[in-house]
Amino acid sequence: MAKTDIAEQREDLLQSIEREQEAVRIAVQELSEAARSTLDVGEHIKKFPLTWATGAFLVGVWLGSRDTSLNVDGRGR
Repeated sequence: MAKTDIAEQREDLLQSIEREQEAVRIAVQELSEAARSTLDVGEHIKKFPLTWATGAFLVGVWLGSRDTSLNVDGRGR
């Protein structure tokens, strides 16, 4: 193998490493942004208030319609 071949391979490897480092940096940045937006429930509620209100209403109806005939001791009426 000639010195020029080794130098070219080295240069190709360095360029490849630089590209991969940039790709990793971008992926980490995107992941960080996604994590921030996922954890911001208030933003989701602001974007879709009707959906959240409907969901809250349905959960309330479901909880209110559960069988309330059981006493505290669980024996019923």
